[in-house]
Amino acid sequence: MKYLHGQITVRDFEKWKSALEEDISAQEEAGLRLIHLWRSINAPGHAFHPGQAFFVMEVQDVERARKYLNQLPINWARKGMRVVLRWEWHFTEDVALPVA
Repeated sequence: MKYLHGQITVRDFEKWKSALEEDISAQEEAGLRLIHLWRSINAPGHAFHPGQAFFVMEVQDVERARKYLNQLPINWARKGMRVVLRWEWHFTEDVALPVA
């Protein structure tokens, strides 16, 4: 199985989370499915404090997912969503561990 691990720093966590939830159909078309979402307790993302989120998505097709991710900044700009300060993502895959 392949995964997308992401970290994002946002001005407004709730606004970003809402945009993430509204985009589920586009994520599914890109072969992505959110399976875990965490929020930093050290940087909550409200008022003047940036927030951090960490997430994991299952990936069905790396190239479709990569195309979707490369379009996100353009899509966010079209929607006037200026809450994202910084983000990074990595594609990963399971690695078999030795049996003890």
